[in-house]
Amino acid sequence: MTKGTDKKKIDKMKSLNNLVYGPIGYCIYCGAKNDLSDEHILPFGLSGTAKLLKSTCNKCAKITGMIEQDVLRGPLWAVRILLNLKSRTKHKEAPEKYPLSIIRKNKKEIVYLPLKEYPVLLHFPIFSPPGFLQPENYSGGIHLEGVITISFGPSIDEVMRKLKTSKIEIEQSHKPISFARMIAKIAYAMAAAENQLSLLKEVTVRSAILGETDDIGRWVGTLTRPLQAHKGTLHRVIAQFIPPFSTSSSFSNKSSFR
Repeated sequence: MTKGTDKKKIDKMKSLNNLVYGPIGYCIYCGAKNDLSDEHILPFGLSGTAKLLKSTCNKCAKITGMIEQDVLRGPLWAVRILLNLKSRTKHKEAPEKYPLSIIRKNKKEIVYLPLKEYPVLLHFPIFSPPGFLQPENYSGGIHLEGVITISFGPSIDEVMRKLKTSKIEIEQSHKPISFARMIAKIAYAMAAAENQLSLLKEVTVRSAILGETDDIGRWVGTLTRPLQAHKGTLHRVIAQFIPPFSTSSSFSNKSSFR
C-alpha cells in the first residue's frame, strides 16, 4: 500500500457474503485449463461463501483441500461447532466428548467432557514478519515466535471449580505450516478475484501453497498490531499492495454463519 492511500477507503468494507467472481477459465495455482471447479476464497468450513468460478483443477483442489482440513479439523474444529460454522458433513464425525487431564486429590486423571462443558482454547500462531519484507534475514521455512490464545466456552476457572481440581492440562496437535499455507491460499485467491495476479508475476507463492517449495515464511508472516475484535464480522480480508503498487481493497463477512 502506498503512503498516499486513504485509510478511510480501507475501513469502508465491501461485503464478501455470497460474492461470486469469474469464471476464470484456468487453474490459478498451476495454469491447467481442464477439469476446473469453483474455489471458495475463504474456506467453506469457515462459512466462507465467496466463490471464484472455474478457477482450480482437481489436482490443486485436492492439495488446498488437504491444507484446509489440517486446520479445520484440528483445534479449530471445536470452535467451528460452537460458532455453528458450515460443514459439508454437518460435523457428524466430530467427537462427542473431549479429553481433559486434571489433578485431583494428588492424582492425575483423564476426564471426558461434552463440548458445552469444555474449555476450548484456540491458539493462533505468531510468525516472524514475511521474509519478502526482509530478504536478507530469511533462510527458508517459517519461524514461529509464539501464540495468541482465545478461549471459547466455559472459562478454565469455571471448569476447575466444577471438577474440584487444582490443575488442568489440554493437549492439542497444531500444524502451523498448514495454517500459513491456508492464509496464503486465501490471499492468493482474493488477489485472483480482484484481478490483481498480474501484479504478482515475480511472487512465487503458488509453489509454497502447493507444498512444492519450503518457503511459505517468505510470503506469510505476522505484522505487529494489537489484537482487535470487529463486532458483527466473521472474516476481514484487507488487500494492501506494497509500493510501487497502489491498489487497496477491504472485505468482510457478516457473522450470520448459515
